[in-house]
Amino acid sequence: MKPLVRQIARCLLAFLFSALIIVPSGIVAQVKQEVEKPKKEKQNKENRKKQKAKAGWPSPRKATFWGFLPGAGQIYNKKYWKLPIVYAGFGVMGYFAFSNRTEYLKYKDAFICSSKGDNDPDFTCDNPLAEKYSTNDLETITDYYRRNMELSFIIMGAWYILQILDATVDANLYYWNVDDNLTLKVEPVIQPFNIPNELPAHNGIRITLKF
Repeated sequence: MKPLVRQIARCLLAFLFSALIIVPSGIVAQVKQEVEKPKKEKQNKENRKKQKAKAGWPSPRKATFWGFLPGAGQIYNKKYWKLPIVYAGFGVMGYFAFSNRTEYLKYKDAFICSSKGDNDPDFTCDNPLAEKYSTNDLETITDYYRRNMELSFIIMGAWYILQILDATVDANLYYWNVDDNLTLKVEPVIQPFNIPNELPAHNGIRITLKF
C-alpha cells in the first residue's frame, strides 16, 4: 500500500513541477507578446513617418515652427489656397483694431480736455469734440472705442494662434491612417413603438465608426 501511495505522490509532485515550469513560461511569453505588440506598432508608426518624411511629406513639428510666421505654415504644407483666408483675417482684424484705437485716442484727448475745463474755470478747452459733446458723453464714447479696440486685438491674437494650430493639424493629417477598415456610417433611426424594459419610442441618427 505504501509503495502505491509513494508512487501517486511522486506523480503528483512531477505534475505540479511540470505545471510550475510550463504554465509560468507560457504566461511570461504571453505577457511579453502583449508588451512587445504596442512597441512594434509604435515602431512601425515611427517608420512610416520617417518614410513619409523622406518622400517629402510635411513634418508637424516644422509646420508648427513655420506657423509662428503668419501664412508660412500653410506654405510649408503646400496649402496655398489658405493664404488669402489667413491674411484676410489679419487684415480685417487689424483694420478694426487700429481704427478703434485712433478713435479711442481722439475721444480720450477730448474727454481729458473737457474734464479739465469742468474742474478748472480758468482753463479753456478748444477741442472741437469737447465743444460738441458733454463730459459724460465723451467718457461713454471713449469706453466704447476702448472696448472695441481691446476686443479687436484679442480676436487678432486668437486668429494668430488658430493659423498655427491649422498648420500643425494639417501636417498631422498627412500621417492619419486611412484604409478600408476605417469607415463612418450615418443612418436615420426610427423606433415608432415602445419596447418594454428596453427602449422607448424615438427618432434620431445613428453614427457608426469602424476602425
